[in-house]
Amino acid sequence: MRLVSSVLALGALSLAAPASAAVVFSDTFDAENGGNSALNYASFANFSVVGNVDVVKSGDYGITCSGSCVDLDGSTGPGMISSLASFAFNAGDKVRLSFDLGGNQRNSDFDGFFAGFDFGSNETLLNYGFNFGGGDVIVLPTYTWSGISTSSGIAANTPFSTYSIFFTAGSAGALSFNIGTDSADNVGPLLDKVALSIDKAAVPEPAAWAMMLAGFGLVGTAMRRREKMAVTFA
Repeated sequence: MRLVSSVLALGALSLAAPASAAVVFSDTFDAENGGNSALNYASFANFSVVGNVDVVKSGDYGITCSGSCVDLDGSTGPGMISSLASFAFNAGDKVRLSFDLGGNQRNSDFDGFFAGFDFGSNETLLNYGFNFGGGDVIVLPTYTWSGISTSSGIAANTPFSTYSIFFTAGSAGALSFNIGTDSADNVGPLLDKVALSIDKAAVPEPAAWAMMLAGFGLVGTAMRRREKMAVTFA
């Protein structure tokens, strides 16, 4: 019985490969426009723009950030940036979009912002939630739709901190993402350090299956040996 328990325990520990976390996209905006400020900027390397946004070098327009950042309320109105690339995921993967967000630093207004995923077709999410400066909050335990977005607000004097939205995939699919504001006073939330990570679901390794099969073979051999000994010494 000791041999059987040991083999089965070894197989159980080795059956699944550990989940792997990977950052599949990141952008700090520091290289945009040669590192210089530009109003109503629409030539991002990794994003398309709807409406208007500004790219701002730290120190310009009374703004302090790391290198360059994006004022989501451009000089003639609010805007949104959307990822140009699409990112694939599989069932069970955990997907998280993270970004640093700060207040507009120039007046006392409370600016709205939003962040979301577009899937292109209906996608079942096992959960969906956000982390806007606190702990993770699950807002939808199960959700099926072609896109999802979360909105909130940020005070003008709020320092940069990391925000995120996330989900666990119920099936394979692909996504693009967007971040924007509905502020319309020419000064809006400041965006920096955008990253998308996909934590792959644990899957059985080929070596683990081979070990399990070998383990069951040893169990069978041990059981037959015990039966033979019982007959011989009866």
